Parts: sequence; C-alpha cells; structure tokens
Amino acid sequence: MKTFLTCKSLLTLMVFSLTLSMMLTLTSTVSAQSKRPNAVDLLPDRTAVYLRVDNVKELVEDLKESNFGKMLRDEKIAPLVEELYGEAKKAFDEFDAEEGLGFSLSEIASLPAGEVCFAVVTPRRSEPRFVLIMDVPDDSDIAQRLIDRAVEEAEEDEDTEFDSGAVGDIEYQIIRGNSEDEHVHYVLHENTLVAANDPDLFEEVMTRWVGAPPAREKTLADNRKFITIMNKCKSTADLPMSVSFFIDPIMLARSITTNQAGAKLAFAALPTLGLDGVSALGASALFNERDYESVFHGHLLLTNPRAGIINMLAMRPGYYEPESFVPADTVTYATSSWEFQTFMTELENIVDTFTSEGTFQQTIDENINEELGINFQKDVMANLAGRVSYLQWIGDNPTIDGQCNAMVIQVEDPDAAREFIDSLLDRIGEDADEDDMPFVETYKGIDYWASPISMEERRREFRREWRERRRENDERDFFPEEDEDRTRMDVVETVPCFCFIEDSLVFAGNVDMLKHLIETHDGDHEMLVRDREFKSTMDEIRGLTDGNLPSMVSYTRPAETLRMFYELLESENTKDVLYERAEENPIYGILNKLVEENELPPFDDVAKYFPPQGSFMINDETGFHLLAFQRRADVEEDEDK
Repeated sequence: MKTFLTCKSLLTLMVFSLTLSMMLTLTSTVSAQSKRPNAVDLLPDRTAVYLRVDNVKELVEDLKESNFGKMLRDEKIAPLVEELYGEAKKAFDEFDAEEGLGFSLSEIASLPAGEVCFAVVTPRRSEPRFVLIMDVPDDSDIAQRLIDRAVEEAEEDEDTEFDSGAVGDIEYQIIRGNSEDEHVHYVLHENTLVAANDPDLFEEVMTRWVGAPPAREKTLADNRKFITIMNKCKSTADLPMSVSFFIDPIMLARSITTNQAGAKLAFAALPTLGLDGVSALGASALFNERDYESVFHGHLLLTNPRAGIINMLAMRPGYYEPESFVPADTVTYATSSWEFQTFMTELENIVDTFTSEGTFQQTIDENINEELGINFQKDVMANLAGRVSYLQWIGDNPTIDGQCNAMVIQVEDPDAAREFIDSLLDRIGEDADEDDMPFVETYKGIDYWASPISMEERRREFRREWRERRRENDERDFFPEEDEDRTRMDVVETVPCFCFIEDSLVFAGNVDMLKHLIETHDGDHEMLVRDREFKSTMDEIRGLTDGNLPSMVSYTRPAETLRMFYELLESENTKDVLYERAEENPIYGILNKLVEENELPPFDDVAKYFPPQGSFMINDETGFHLLAFQRRADVEEDEDK
C-alpha cells in the first residue's frame, strides 16, 4: 500500500506542478518538446479519458499575453500579486518543512515542459488503467529527483519489489506493490517521463514510441468518437489546441464496474433512459483564434434518434433578443427556448416504463391536480411558450452573496396565467397560515407577489425548531447556537417574489431586483438590448455561428462580479471578519494581511482587464456544441517595461 500511495502522490504532484506552471505566467524555464509521436498517436483506441496540453511553454506564453497575464504585469497591480505569491511561497515552504519534499515552489512550477497528457485506458473486461506522458526540461534534474524521492518512499515498505525491463533500446523501471493495482512502470527518456500502472499498456505506448508494430494497431487517433469531437472543437485558423479533453463516459463506467454484479442491471436501463445515446464529451481551449484572446469549445456527442433524458433536453434554435425589462447593468444574461411538451412526454414514458402504464398521469392527478384543484396540463404546460431566460444583477450594497438572480418564463396567455396563480394562492391560503402567504403590492402599475419572510429567516427558524426537538430527545445538535458576538460577512436577504411583465412571468431573488426590472421596463434604466457592448457581443456570436441559429445565448460582464468582491474587501465589516478569523484559518490570515498592508489599486485599473464575454450553444445532428469566447482587453502596455 505504501507504493500505491507513493505513486499516487507522485501523479498528484505532477498535476499540481502543471497547474502551478500555468498560473505563474512569468515562468519561462521550459524546453523544446522532444521528437517523438504525439500522445494521441501513442495511446490505444480504448482511451476513455484524455486530458492534454499541447505545449506548456507555448501555453505559458499565451497566458502571459492574455488579459490576466497583462494585468499581473501592470505596475499598479504587480506589487499586490508579488505579495500574494510571497505568502503562497511562505505557506508552501512551511508545508515542505513538515513533509520534507525537498522541492521549491519554482522547481515544481518548472517541471512540465512541452506536451503533457494524462489518460485513462479501459482494456476489455478489465478495470481502468492510467498513463502519464510529460515532457520535462532538459536543463533541470527536478524530474529525476522527484522519481528518486518516490523510490525512496517505496523502499520503506519491505514488501515492495523493484525490477526493470526494456522496449527496444529503452530500459524502464518497475515498482511492484502488494497487488497489480499498485504496480508502476516508468521511464525518463529523452526528456519525457512516461508512467503507467499496467505492464501491457506501458509496453504498448513505448512500442509505438520506438516505431515497432504493437499487438493492437489502432490508436486514439483512429477512434471515431474522438475524431468527430476534435473536428468540432478545432481551430478555424489551423491553430493547435492549447488544451484538449475527451471522455467516453459509458466505456469508462463499464470498465469501472467490470466486477460489480449490479452493473448489468444498471446498463440495461440506459436505453430506457435514453442515456445510451451519450457517445462522448470533449472540449478544447484555443488562444489567438480569429480576433479573440481565447475560444473554448465543448461538444456533447449524441446518437440519433434521441430518446429519454437526452430528448428531454429539447432546445429550439431561434433569434434571441433580451426582454424589454432586462437592464443594461445585468451581470449575466442567458436565454433559450425549450420544447416543454416533449420534456413531459419523455418523462412520462420513462416513469411508466419503470413502473406501469398510467403511473405518471396518476401521480400528477393525485399529488397536483386533486391536491391543488388544477389541471396541470391545461393550466400550466399548455400555457408555456418555451422561452426561458436567466439573469444576475448586483445591487448597491456589496455583500458576500450580493448577486441576485431572476428567472423569466414566457407564457402564451398572461391573463390566464395570472388568473391561475390567483386561484392557486386562494386554494393554498385555505389551509395555510395567513402570515406565511405571499403579500401583493403594486409598483409602477405592476402587481407583484412577495414572501413575507426571507429565506434566511426561514432557515434560522428551522434551525431553532431543530435544536428544540433534538434537545427534547437528548440527541446531538447538528446546528449549534449562533454566536451573536461573532462578526459575520454581510449577506443579501433572499425574499422570493414574482410578477408579470408583458408576456413573461418573472421570479426574482429579492424585491429590490424585481423593482429594478420593473423600472427598466418603465424606461427608468437603459435596456440591455440597447447596450453597445451587448450588441457588439451579439454581432460576434452571429458571426461565429456560421449561419446556424443558436439554441442558447449567454452574455456576461465579469468586471461587475469583480466589483462586488472589490467593494466587499474594502468594507469595514469584511476587514473585521478577516481580522477576527485570521488566526484560525490561514486563508483568512493571508487575506487579512493583504488588506491591512496593501492598498488596493483603483477598480477601473483592474476592471479594464475583464471585458464582456459571450457564448452560445448549437443543437445539431451530432449533439450539443458550446462555444465561449474571451475578448482581448482594450489596454496597451508600455514597451519599455
């Protein structure tokens, strides 16, 4: 077991070093990629999970020139970043002193160079196997030192055995643990580290490397699902994918459950659920694609015809324009159209298949129609137009959860919907306490319903009742008494409320947000549909869809989310919280020191590095394709820096 833990720690440290090297965009200690086949040509076609960085050196350079990288070099921000890095280095040094790793933070960050790939391979009728391929610097001994450290730890277990083997002229090492799952085969050759926990997999990869024909000829590059997804996620300018990802979830699940008796029953249910139609999922990240800093592709590959749960996700393509009450200061706006009748039909088929015919409708009748005195199909489903939108908005007061959310549902007949809600509330009110019923107010000629008590107060009331019941039964209290003297972060009280604006039913997280939407509809605030940045983003989306109508579009303003946390850090209450909790939590301690000893740069100097972003989803014959793009920040750097 010691060997297994050692090798697991080795892989974890390598993944950590990759993440760190990408975060520390000022790092430049990397080498050219070794001359060998790419990982996709080394891995077998039954690779179920694949995560690859094409070239760490180039990725780091791209990150340096990204909005975030430029921000880190900004003379007004760099001192704060250096202070944060110093605190992280200090924390790592303390950890290193305790664990005796023997590596510095910069050494770990410099470990990956060139291509890095981690994969999970699923041999037939066998559990998953793992392989890591990582190019390392040719002017550093960090990789060899890391291996030596792992071997030293493995030697502490007297049951561990060591062996070696060879593929062609390449000699590799073997650490044999207490079971086959704890064996590790590895080699450091031509500045590339290859490690795997299966001898057949390791030799197959190495055999392809030396150019000899392996027992199984097909590679991941021959996998039809992989090819389809990567073609969907590729660059239009023939740029390499900086980061790429692929997973075959069903093949992976079958491999994981190879020796589990109940697995066959679970897989037999997949066709009924429609989940057998999920072929694979993949994604890619591209830098400098067209006029964008970065472009992210994600693709869910589906078979046809679709059924079950997959067909329930029946998004319709269309032309999307924000509703008239969506304000320009919205932080996030997303909208789509759904076939709700298709959703209900597929849900009914699934329920009835696993129970008996008519069970779904009987459940609706007994628990909704008879209980509430309504006709769910006629009063609710038949009146849904399909359009659904989601938006986030930040009020004037900075809080830890200051973003307020709203959900917008378009209806065919607003008057009928309002009559239905009135009758429904009257029916509920017959059996409910009057103090718990929503109250009705009018604002700018629009009626709205609001909860008489916030969700936070309901939680506090629940906890009080819970504590009383537990004490009466002399049982453990999972919700201890609140410390009234303890300083807490400010929070927004969530008060559910809703109203009708034009043909839309609008649910909001609190009354302030709902009133802001009503004011926008009344002309008091600028509408999002007329905002210059939003219109520019929508024009870019139309250009990227290549003539296809999207099934979903999204627009975000990350600078406004940043503003919320920025103002929160500057509030006196937050400073009190950080000071009070600094000793009990190192994260609070670092934040407290940064806030106390450093003056935050002006918000506008930071916000310019976070331009608006857009994304869209297309539902085509191959599945769902998501594309999200990051604009370049409109900033200029001093060339003398």
